[in-house]
Amino acid sequence: MKQFIKFTVITFVLTIFFATTKAQTMNTGSNEYKVVFQLSDNDTLVHKTLLRQLNNLQKAMNHVKIEVVTHGPGIELLMSTTGLAGNIQELHKKGVVFLVCNNTLLEKKMAAAAILPVANIISAGIAHIIRRQAEGWSYIKAGF
Repeated sequence: MKQFIKFTVITFVLTIFFATTKAQTMNTGSNEYKVVFQLSDNDTLVHKTLLRQLNNLQKAMNHVKIEVVTHGPGIELLMSTTGLAGNIQELHKKGVVFLVCNNTLLEKKMAAAAILPVANIISAGIAHIIRRQAEGWSYIKAGF
């Protein structure tokens, strides 16, 4: 009788263990992650680091939506004169969305033509970030 109870307890524990492990594995593969990066820095080292981090993030996570919101001096990353246009284009092809704050463009008296074609202009960068956070997006401030 003792062996039967011991066998039953061990079987029950193993069943729970394997069921939990299977559920965690299934859940991990089906999650969709969403992250919004804020860039307000014109330091080219920050820009290069951000682009490298975006590539690393896409390699590390299967289902991740990424937006990069630029405003203030950060819009220099997405200006047509940037030396990183090729890197930005490649990330855009992989699904990264690049956004430029229109308030910044107006403040700097810049035309939309000064921005890379892969970038979208939004009315207010900070407001967009707040909305994304309210929708459950993770937030990361780019820079050091």
